[in-house]
Amino acid sequence: MTKLSAFSFTVNPEAVASIHDDGIVILHTGEGRMFTSNQTGAHIWRGIERQLPMEAIADEICGAYQIARTTAREDVTRFLRELERHTLIERRIES
Repeated sequence: MTKLSAFSFTVNPEAVASIHDDGIVILHTGEGRMFTSNQTGAHIWRGIERQLPMEAIADEICGAYQIARTTAREDVTRFLRELERHTLIERRIES
């Protein structure tokens, strides 16, 4: 399995997100499916929108929520894999 740390991600053009105080709602317009997440998911999504690499997003989560870097990395990796599985994001190889 390829390490996600070698990639940054872009939002699928068919994914539309709405960020609220409680988190995020993402609509996959091509499939007509809706996904929700908490504030941490919204924070990760904003990092994806800024095309940050996975490690940079994990660093932000670590600082914002005062959690161990390894925990932040695991949580971000798991969330990115789920977004990718539902084709809400696409990988970009870091150069």
